[in-house]
Amino acid sequence: MSKGKLIKSSAIVMVLIILGKICAIFRDALIANKFGVTYITDMYTISLGVVYLLTTVSYGLTTTFIPIHTEYIQKTSKEKANKFVNNVLNVYTVFTIIVIVILMIFSKQIIYIFAHGLTNNKEIFNTSVDIIRIMVLSLVFISIQSVITGVLQAHQEFYEPAAMSLASNLVFIVYLMFLTNKFGIYGFAISTVIGFLVQLIINLPKYKKLGYKYEFHFNIFDKDLKKIVILMTPIIISTSLLQLNLFINRAFATNIYYGAPTILDFSNKINTLAYEVFAIGIAMVVYPTLSSFAAEGNEKEYKNALVQSINIILLIMVPASIAIGVLRMPLITLIFKSGAFDNNAVNLTSNALLFYCPAMIAYGLRDILNKAFYAIKDTTTPMINSFIGIIINVAINIILIKYMKVSGLTLATSISITIVTILMLLNLDKKLENIDLKSVVMSFLKIIIASILMGVFIYEINKICLLYMGLTKITSIISLVICTIVGSIVYFLVIYLFKVKEFVYLIDIIKNKLKK
Repeated sequence: MSKGKLIKSSAIVMVLIILGKICAIFRDALIANKFGVTYITDMYTISLGVVYLLTTVSYGLTTTFIPIHTEYIQKTSKEKANKFVNNVLNVYTVFTIIVIVILMIFSKQIIYIFAHGLTNNKEIFNTSVDIIRIMVLSLVFISIQSVITGVLQAHQEFYEPAAMSLASNLVFIVYLMFLTNKFGIYGFAISTVIGFLVQLIINLPKYKKLGYKYEFHFNIFDKDLKKIVILMTPIIISTSLLQLNLFINRAFATNIYYGAPTILDFSNKINTLAYEVFAIGIAMVVYPTLSSFAAEGNEKEYKNALVQSINIILLIMVPASIAIGVLRMPLITLIFKSGAFDNNAVNLTSNALLFYCPAMIAYGLRDILNKAFYAIKDTTTPMINSFIGIIINVAINIILIKYMKVSGLTLATSISITIVTILMLLNLDKKLENIDLKSVVMSFLKIIIASILMGVFIYEINKICLLYMGLTKITSIISLVICTIVGSIVYFLVIYLFKVKEFVYLIDIIKNKLKK
């Protein structure tokens, strides 16, 4: 994929993800309004966490499937590629059904281990078990979807996978707006399952258009399936550890007070706004490109694409992290404050979010670095680093939770993910024998200076707005709009003056388009 096409595809994917994220914000606002910071949202958060913990298998499958299927596309016939896809699809679906049955049988034990704070009340405990049993049904749709989206991305078709969040969030919004009062948390659990089904459905038309059709092939001894299992095992361990890290944080939080897991979850959702919109979109587009260069043995273009992606991530995530840290109060007020989500919840979430913000940058870089390792079929290094990260996180959690409560958990996450990301960057530089870290560091220094200058401007503007108008939804909107406009102008002007090449290249593309 050419540099121009990479940026164009990334931009369209980001637009789709932004639309999905807008719906996600609206969904979260409705959750806060309907359920507040209570044991009900804690139950849902923990149950969804179980589902996401198991989706790491699907993530590992998709990640290893893409480069192997890319080789099928490049080197074999359509018939062989179709047979390979169907075999993976059938074997993985059967495996998933077995896992679902096991989870349903041991759902009580899951609550005891990962959400012990919910076992103190028998009614809350029984409801939590029911919710988990409903929501794990999502896994069968997630497993099928992971193979289908892998096929699409191997063909460099990104738009349908990028639209999945938008589709599922629309399902949640309809339920929360019109059906919550009648069916409560049980109905919301069912709507979550339906949401994952919708994510699968929107990928099927493009999948069929590419010429794939369902056939029953079931061979667990297929050599390429074995290759996927071998390669995906470290990825599953690595990503499971990342999800387990979140799970451990929630487990710590359940023992602080009712609602603490929800505070942790809401602050994390705000923190990952920019990450989920931009970093995931860029990683989705760049991974097949890196896989293609790696398969061709084109090390020079591989390194160029990698450095370009890292710099684009920094260009977006550094100012986003500082802006969200500065504007956290109006953001939380605007999105969540209503109904059962009161001033106290706003303050608690704001405090937790402040210490989460540095993690945003590290999350974005980590995703690109993981994809870079996976593209060259090194799945072990990210796994080892994930082990290191979880050990660091737990150790810091134990120390900080006594003094900082939920904020201690978010600070521990930021410290651990930053350390792990730096280690991964150094490991990759060593493995590839120099990826031009000097260029990355120079871009980062320019970006951080521009971001700090932007932060000073928006801090003063936000302070004036709050001083004269108070903290209300209207004030929050006014402050956020003014800060976004002024902050963007300051940041982009400084970045352009500093001649950060990815930004200058983007400006040149826009200029050429306007001339035409």
